[in-house]
Amino acid sequence: MKILKFCLYFIFLMPGLILNAGNDTTRVVVLSVNDMHAKIDNFPKFKSLVDSIRSVHPYVLLLSAGDNFTGNPVVDQYPEKGYPIVEMMNLTGFDASALGNHEFDYGQDVLAARLFQAEFPFLAANLFYTGQTPLDIKPYTIITLNNGLKAGILGLIQINEAGLPDTHPSRLTGIEFSAGIEVAQEYNWLADSCNIFIGLSHLGFEADVKLAEKMGEFDLIVGGHTHTLVTNPKEYNGVMVMQGGSGVRYVTMTTFCLVDKKIISKKSQILQVDKHSRSDAELESLLEIYNDNRELNEVIGKAISDIVGKDELGCLMTDAMAAIHPIEIAFQNNGGIRIDRLPKGEIRIKDVYKLDPFGNEIILYQMTAKEIKSLIINAYNRDKEIDLQVSGLSYTVVTDKDGFAKDAILTFADGNQAIENRTFIVGISSYIASSYTFDHTDEGRSLYTITAQSLINYIKLAKEVDYHGAVRAFAKSEED
Repeated sequence: MKILKFCLYFIFLMPGLILNAGNDTTRVVVLSVNDMHAKIDNFPKFKSLVDSIRSVHPYVLLLSAGDNFTGNPVVDQYPEKGYPIVEMMNLTGFDASALGNHEFDYGQDVLAARLFQAEFPFLAANLFYTGQTPLDIKPYTIITLNNGLKAGILGLIQINEAGLPDTHPSRLTGIEFSAGIEVAQEYNWLADSCNIFIGLSHLGFEADVKLAEKMGEFDLIVGGHTHTLVTNPKEYNGVMVMQGGSGVRYVTMTTFCLVDKKIISKKSQILQVDKHSRSDAELESLLEIYNDNRELNEVIGKAISDIVGKDELGCLMTDAMAAIHPIEIAFQNNGGIRIDRLPKGEIRIKDVYKLDPFGNEIILYQMTAKEIKSLIINAYNRDKEIDLQVSGLSYTVVTDKDGFAKDAILTFADGNQAIENRTFIVGISSYIASSYTFDHTDEGRSLYTITAQSLINYIKLAKEVDYHGAVRAFAKSEED
């Protein structure tokens, strides 16, 4: 009797064990990274980790969810911009990459060269060409594994409220974009053409969850853009949604178990690259060559103390812009501040390019105080938070009961407030000039100086900088 009960328990309560014991059981592993932002220093360990997984699992896909570029001057300032990260990706054996918004940062000509260099496709289904020379970007790819299993991969790129990816609009000439979630639903037929259907998304984690709710046809969505580290993987509408932080520090690993070419289970986890004990010798040698850059390693000054956070770093950046004659007031958007801190001690040129990698020019405007308030208020209302750092004055945003900015108080260092009809000479980045909504009668003109160069010049002249505790932008409720 006890033997019979055990047999019944084995058959009915543990069917997975019986299925997994069959000869037709296959495991497919999907590895993904996202928002690498040209951080090649972790690649030797990363490749070794990937190779160790491949040594155990015969069927492995390696994907990037976009934003491979921008964030490391060794890559961004390389004679062939972006070349090192793509070479590292080729040597690591990537199978596909989503097209991220920062893939456009070097311009379309450079992007075209990197697409040609890549031994894997870049994917974006919600991108459409209106120009004469379309880039080699596909909406999807279907990869056939050695055992005949097919993995369909659909790419999607982020767009903002203006309907464009978050990059300088001048780099998007001849291309139009549509909402990723809507376009993705036009490709649900791909689920019938493959055994595993993957969304390779650069929409952001919350958008990926919404996409999963709309499209249960996906088996997995691996995403990027928001730098979300999914430490507690779960399914939404039957779709596993994963994202692995940023900077090649983590890898998402999803294991599918298939029987008779149909998925019977899936499990996801996060792997930490730094915890992998081994390193790839070939990539270590290549990394040493790339990092041996005398110009970028030049010391230009010294930080007296750590310069930490958007306020302190933003004050440094805007002071550098305002040091250029005849600028009186300068603004820097928080999104353009790309590191969390400049540590105490020597500052090198490469540190500046890590902080400000985009190559934005300084645009000069003559603006009244009323127009400056328009810029501040509209910037604040993008996300209901301080967005612009400033030099030449400080300001306080006044918000209503719903959290929207309704006014801005401009205050000079002597404590006096700005008169609304007084005109000031204002410097802002070309990104703000082209992407932000604000009142201005002056069309503006470029100084043909990039913001990073103004910072290099400023630190060289100052020799020592100290921004501990610096903050010039505030917010308060009208009820306070």
